[in-house]
Amino acid sequence: MPDKRKTPDATRQTQDALRLTPETPASGVALPASGVGRRASGARLSARSLSAVTNKEFIHIRRDPGTLIISLIIPVFLLLLFGYALSLDVREVPFCLVDQSRTADSREFIQSFTASGYFRLVTSVDRETDARALIDAGRCRMSLVIPPDFARNLAAGRQADVGLVIDGSNSMTASVILAYTEALIARRSGAMALGIRPRVLFNPTRRSTDFLVPGILAIITMFMTILLPSLAVVREKERGTIEILRAGPIRPAAFIVGKLLPYGLICVLDLLMVVIVGALVFGVRMQGSFLLLVVMSLPFLVAALALGLLISTFVESMQVAMYLSFMVSVLPTILLSGFVFPIASMPKLVQLVSVFVPARYFLLVVRGIYLKGAGLDSLWQPLLVILLFGAAFLGAAVERLRRTL
Repeated sequence: MPDKRKTPDATRQTQDALRLTPETPASGVALPASGVGRRASGARLSARSLSAVTNKEFIHIRRDPGTLIISLIIPVFLLLLFGYALSLDVREVPFCLVDQSRTADSREFIQSFTASGYFRLVTSVDRETDARALIDAGRCRMSLVIPPDFARNLAAGRQADVGLVIDGSNSMTASVILAYTEALIARRSGAMALGIRPRVLFNPTRRSTDFLVPGILAIITMFMTILLPSLAVVREKERGTIEILRAGPIRPAAFIVGKLLPYGLICVLDLLMVVIVGALVFGVRMQGSFLLLVVMSLPFLVAALALGLLISTFVESMQVAMYLSFMVSVLPTILLSGFVFPIASMPKLVQLVSVFVPARYFLLVVRGIYLKGAGLDSLWQPLLVILLFGAAFLGAAVERLRRTL
């Protein structure tokens, strides 16, 4: 929020612009004047007022460079971010292979499958249960199963079916993967009599609401946990009450814990309400344990709350704090977390940037519990990354507050 105190120059210009004209007596009541005189006086007063107010606003902008910098950076940042990240194309989909045929025909089919550029082979396993475990862990988005009689059916002129198991936790990506696979199979059908047996896991109907609601939960949690503590600290700066804390015996650790606890409880209640509304209104039922979701959300809440405190140490106005909270929470969560747009289809540089988005890993946890019914054995890796983010943000917030308090 810009400082409302006027500099002497701005005050003097405003007073000069509003000073009574010579035709106005000391009583403050204007004397009658000719139409030409009134129009000329009004024109002079309007021009001087416009100049004074405009000059005053430029002074405020110079005194609040943070708002000016953000206003100039946001358009370029959004253009680059949306231009690179907004793509519904699916490329290099990671998949695992279960080749039970192990023949020249199966190897030729696999080679043509990967040469399309749409799919990337991660690993080969012997059993379908192993492929399912890789899908549950999020390492693969699909598995391709070639049955033992694949080559025999081709040699006998019969249709050789291949199995396709797709991760349906992202219904949009699952639909695109299925369409790409069917197109590739149809293209190969000229040389081979091929068929496909698709199976979509976790969301067989591919209903978009089932994967959007868990993603919205991550967005709301990320935004609220960053916004609330940042506004709380900046509000004390604007009101001057932060000086009382600086003069008192409060240590940075006590300040941080005292700030995090109330808003952490509020965010847990927000999490509970989103889950209840999602189930009652949208019919999205949680397949896993709600208690596990709460427990695994706590490290993410601590990390996001600490990031909000860290933001508050760099800004002096609530307006800038809201801008930064939105920039580091909502936009990265929507665009770079895999919420809608598949990360594998993004340019390598954008994929590298997405590694530093905490919501990317929290989304894996939420969707894993919500849609897959996954447990800690499948989600410990994203949880570990979230813990590292929390430790880094807390350490940075403590260091910054130690310098300012």
